[in-house]
Amino acid sequence: MTTKTISPMQTLYAKLHTLGFTKPIVKKLLPEWWEDDIANTPAGFQEASLILSKYLSIRYSSLLGDAEPTFIFPKHKFKHARNVEENDLTKAVALSALAARLTLEAYELDSPNLIELSAKSIREILLARNVPWIDFNILLDYCWQIGIPVIFIENLPSPKMHGLALQLNGRPVIILTKKNKYGYLVFHLAHELGHIILGHVTDQEWAVDQVITEGNDDDHEVAANKFALEILTGKSDSAYRSQFRLYPNDLARSALQVGRENKVDPLHIVLNYGHTNNCMPIASKACQALVKALGVKETDPEIAKSTFMQYVDVDSLDDEKALRHLIGM
Repeated sequence: MTTKTISPMQTLYAKLHTLGFTKPIVKKLLPEWWEDDIANTPAGFQEASLILSKYLSIRYSSLLGDAEPTFIFPKHKFKHARNVEENDLTKAVALSALAARLTLEAYELDSPNLIELSAKSIREILLARNVPWIDFNILLDYCWQIGIPVIFIENLPSPKMHGLALQLNGRPVIILTKKNKYGYLVFHLAHELGHIILGHVTDQEWAVDQVITEGNDDDHEVAANKFALEILTGKSDSAYRSQFRLYPNDLARSALQVGRENKVDPLHIVLNYGHTNNCMPIASKACQALVKALGVKETDPEIAKSTFMQYVDVDSLDDEKALRHLIGM
């Protein structure tokens, strides 16, 4: 009878699996040159443990011997769904932190000066550029210009958060993940920007939003929602209603008219209307009508990815494989 020998790398994969990282996920993050046989020597195993502890925010010593693997994270302020435990989001946060760290290594702009910024001042700055309203593309580019990277991460394990505002060595970063094609991400971006500008995020405390909605009673979430609404609409309590029931085409036409008159993105108006009046199916169809009427060509995730590549020199990274996998490029 023969005994099957378990390789050192198999032991490491097994440890990582207890934290939610499957072998396929881990292999997609490891460098191109990595071969599992390298870990068969003590030096090679230490190298693998160092790489993965850095990539996945895991305590290095906990990957050695019989120790139980543990994450190394600052304090998190989770807003999560009732059926999702905080620990379930940790692997998605770990991979997001990896994307943020790698992005900052390949991003040349200095750390932003946020002291005098407010929702009102940001709205004034952007509208002064002679734009009809503040949409996702405009707010996204502004964040990159002032030194706040915005990373749309396509490949995260479930469950995952809609958004994350974090800070590494004093540098704020925004993570977005929701794959809705049009309209949603501008509010998510403004909300996460609010967490940063309002001082909710430090190196020691991050804001993890498993769900982002305009209705929430947590003080920080209420403040971030008001910040987002003020940037996008000019009022921190905007809630769009109508005297009569509106069908999708009527809603789209009305949103376009109101948007032009008040310098508010019509896509935000219809989604705000849908949320306020509990009629999201109608709002979604109105979004489709607006996309056609406005001649929108790129989806919001596509815009996020193309803007990312304009600002980040991914090819300069030794770890570019991991970053490209996470952002889906």
